[in-house]
Amino acid sequence: MNLKNIYLSVAVIGLSLFFLSSQIFSGSGSSSTKEEVLLRSIVTHIDRLHFEPREFNEEFSTLVFNEFLNGLDANKRFLTQNEIEQLRSFENRIHLEIRNTTFEFFELADELMSKSAKRAYKIFEEVIQMDFDLNAEGYFELDADKIEFAANKIELKERWQRYIHFQLVDDVVRQINRAEEKEEDYDLDKLVSESREKVEERIRTWLDRIKKMDSESRFNIYLNTISNLQDPHTGYFKPKDKQDFDMRMSNQLEGIGARLTTEGEHVKIVSIVPGGPAWKQGELEPNDLILKVAQEDEEPVDISGWSLDDVVSIIRGPKGTKVTITVRKIDNKVVDIEITRDVVVFEEGYARSAILQKEGKDTRIGYLNLPSFYFNIGNASEGRNSKDDVKAELKKLNEENIDGLIFDLRNNGGGSLNDVVDMSGFFIEEGPVVQVKARASEPQVLSNRENEVVYSGPLVIMVNSFSASASEILAAALQDYGRAIIVGGNSTFGKGTVQRFYNLDRMVRGHNELKPLGELKVTTQKFYRINGGSTQLKGVRPDIVIPDNFHFVTVGENDYDFAMEWSEIQAVDFSQNVWEVDDNLIHWLRKRSEDRISEDELFTKVLANADRLKRMRNHSVRPLGIETYREFLREREEEAEQFRDMFHPIESIHISNIEADLEFIHSDSSRIARNESFFENIQKDAYIFETIQIMNDLLNGSEVK
Repeated sequence: MNLKNIYLSVAVIGLSLFFLSSQIFSGSGSSSTKEEVLLRSIVTHIDRLHFEPREFNEEFSTLVFNEFLNGLDANKRFLTQNEIEQLRSFENRIHLEIRNTTFEFFELADELMSKSAKRAYKIFEEVIQMDFDLNAEGYFELDADKIEFAANKIELKERWQRYIHFQLVDDVVRQINRAEEKEEDYDLDKLVSESREKVEERIRTWLDRIKKMDSESRFNIYLNTISNLQDPHTGYFKPKDKQDFDMRMSNQLEGIGARLTTEGEHVKIVSIVPGGPAWKQGELEPNDLILKVAQEDEEPVDISGWSLDDVVSIIRGPKGTKVTITVRKIDNKVVDIEITRDVVVFEEGYARSAILQKEGKDTRIGYLNLPSFYFNIGNASEGRNSKDDVKAELKKLNEENIDGLIFDLRNNGGGSLNDVVDMSGFFIEEGPVVQVKARASEPQVLSNRENEVVYSGPLVIMVNSFSASASEILAAALQDYGRAIIVGGNSTFGKGTVQRFYNLDRMVRGHNELKPLGELKVTTQKFYRINGGSTQLKGVRPDIVIPDNFHFVTVGENDYDFAMEWSEIQAVDFSQNVWEVDDNLIHWLRKRSEDRISEDELFTKVLANADRLKRMRNHSVRPLGIETYREFLREREEEAEQFRDMFHPIESIHISNIEADLEFIHSDSSRIARNESFFENIQKDAYIFETIQIMNDLLNGSEVK
C-alpha cells in the first residue's frame, strides 16, 4: 500500500507547548547546503518533538528505501529491477546517511529516476506508434502494489504497451457507450483514431511533467518519506504547500468544495465540504481517486503524477463554469462527475437545527447538525464559532420543549479542540472531557469550563466512518459518562493524535540565505478518553450500529500505512447527575434496532451493496479486448444499478423549523432554497429515520432495566 497523507487535523489552539532554547536547531556552519539544513532540522525536531519517534536503524532504512522508491515510481513504469539493485547496497544503511547528513542514496536515486523518465518518454514514443489489436485477450493490472518492478528494458516496454493498450480500450469503449446512450451511429475506426490522439496527448503531457521534475521536488519526496514513516500525519511542507494547507483548513475552497490529498500518482478526495458545489451535486465522495479533469467542452486531462498544487489549479475556476472530474470509486468503478463551480455558502457549513416527528407519534425530537468544529482561524475572537452556535441552537430547541435531541456529527472531520471541550459542558456537569498526553509528560486532563448544562434531556449522537478527531472526543466523552447513546457505522475514523506546525525558519538559527525553509507538521500528542482508552485506530464504537456502505471494508486511520498504535493510560474519575442511560437500556434499544434493520428492505440492500464494495475493492484487473471490457463494464453496471437511488423520501418523517428561525429563513430567497434542500436531505435519510425510532424507543422505554 502506498504512503498516504491526510489533511484531517485537530486544531490545537490553546495547547501550545513550551520548548527550551536548546531545542532550537543550529546549523553546522555557514557553508551548509539547503538540503543538509533541511534534513538535519527535520530529523532533529522529529526526534525531539514526536510523540513516538521511530529509531533510526536498519529496519527504518529498509522502510525508507522501499517507500521512497515507491514515491518516485508508484505505478512502476520507470525504474527497472536492475536500477533497484544498483540502489540495493543502501537499503540497510540509509539511517547512517541521515545521521551523517550525506546524500549518496538520494543522489543516485535522483539520477536514475531522471534518466528513467527520459527513457520512458522514448519508450512511449515507440509504443504509441505501434498497432494495437484492441480485440486481443489479456488483462491489465490497475494496482501497482500487486506487481514488481520490470526486470529489464524489454519488460518495461511490454508494460508500457499494456498500459497504453488499456488506455486506448478504455477510451474507445467509453466513446461507444456514450454514442449508444444517445442512440447515435459511430464509426469504430474513427473512434479508435480519436482515442489514440487523446491518449497520446494525455500521456505525453504527463510524461513532460515527470521529465521536468527537478531534484528539489524529488528531495521533498525524500524528506516526506522520512517524515511520513513516523506516522501518516507528520510531514514536511515547503512554503507553498503550507499556504495551501492553511487555505484548506480555513475553508477557502478549491472551486468544487472538496479537500484533497495525494495518494501515489493520484489525488484523493479527503472530505466534501458542506454547502460546496460537490456537496450539492452529491456524487463525489471521500476516498474517490481523481484520474482526469476536464474543463467545459474540452477533452479530459490525465492528472496521474501531477502535484496537488497543479491538480487544484485546474479544478479551480470562475463561478458558474463546469468541470468534469473522472474518479475511481472505492469499488474500482470509474465514473465522470460534472460539477458546476460556485462560491460556497458558508451558512450551510454552520450548525443548524429542526424539529422532527414520526407520523403517529406526539414526541418532538430536536435535530442538530454540526458539519465541523469551525472557528475563525485568523482571529478566534471575531466571526462565528461552532461552540457559540451550538449553544444558541440548543437554547432555541429548549424553547421548543423538545422531548429528546439527535446530535448529528456524521462526516464531521474535527476542528477546534477548545470548542469541543467547552461544547461537552453543554451536556454534562463540570468534569473531565479528554486527556492529552505528550511523550515525556504526564497526561493533561482537559475539563469543561461551562457553568451551566444547556441541554439535560435524552441525547443520541449520530456518527460515521468520517467523524474524526474532535467529533470523536465529544462522542467518546458523552458515551463514557453515559450521557448519550452513540449510533452509526462500525466505528468512527480513529484519529486520536494531535499535530502542531513548526516554522523551520524560526527553529533554525542562521542560514538566512537558505530561507524560507518551510514548515514541519509533527504529531506531538495523543488523545485519551477519560476512561483511559485512546481513540487512535479504534475510534469510537457506537452503542447501536446502523449498517452503511462501508460495513465490510476498512476506512479511516486503520487504512493508513504507519498509523500509530492504540494504547491506553490511567482512567480519571468522572461522574455526573444529568440524564443518563445504563447498559440494560442500551442492550434493549440495540435489540429493537437490530430487529427493525433485519426486516427493512432498504438496509438489506445497504448490506448487499457493502458486500459488493468489499468484493470490488480488491478486483483490480481489467480485460484488454474491447468486447470483453465492454462486457465487464456492463456486468458491473448491472450489479451497481441494483443499488442506485436506494434512498427515497420517507413520508412518515415530519420536519419543521424552529419558530425562532422562521423570520431569518424567510428574509431571503436563497435561505428559503437552502432550507428546502436541508429538509429534502433529512427526508431521504434512512439513518436519521432509524435514529428517530431509536429515540422514540428511548423515550418510551426509559424504565427498562
